[in-house]
Amino acid sequence: MNKIYEVILKEYGFDEPVFTKDLKNHLNISDEALRQNVKRLSDKGDLIKVRNGIYYVPRAGSVFKNPRVNIDKVIRRRYIKPINKNVIGYISGTNFANQLGLTLQTASVTTIVTNETGRPEHKVTFGKKEVKLKKPRIKINDQNYKLLQILDLLSEYDRVSEIPLKNSIGFIKKYLQGSTVTISELNQYIKKYPRKALENSIEMELYNEFARK
Repeated sequence: MNKIYEVILKEYGFDEPVFTKDLKNHLNISDEALRQNVKRLSDKGDLIKVRNGIYYVPRAGSVFKNPRVNIDKVIRRRYIKPINKNVIGYISGTNFANQLGLTLQTASVTTIVTNETGRPEHKVTFGKKEVKLKKPRIKINDQNYKLLQILDLLSEYDRVSEIPLKNSIGFIKKYLQGSTVTISELNQYIKKYPRKALENSIEMELYNEFARK
């Protein structure tokens, strides 16, 4: 078995997006050697190309003649939670409000705030699916991503929610259960957000929640 193929199976498994820029971190070979090996595996059908730099390993004996990896999984692994790594992004805007039950509306273009972009805002396309990427105000990690999601929500609450803020408090506090962010960190984060986020945080007594920790 090809050694690079063995590494891919060990690190990613079947039907998981394989990003060649990340794969290089697991191999002691040159960029050219990596490109040649990936092309060889792709030509044999051991790797299926999703788009430039993104592949996956199809399961042997698949009933589908042309199997496809789930595009939502590709986007999640690329911009939100890479396999075996920390959280680097989160869904924001209308679709996050929908997940919390604050609106029945959904946006056709999902907004993702991610460490994996250096531009304030731009769109990328995967097949027929388009997503909007935004640069975070604070670097995202496992501990703070939920709070940053909520601060984003509170910054644009009137635009993305269909229910009054006072009726959303239970949903928001439930989502934040288990957060390890301290009130000191909350104070640091909220300085990076529009004043509306602070006003809404005070109205829903978010500060009181963190002060109890």
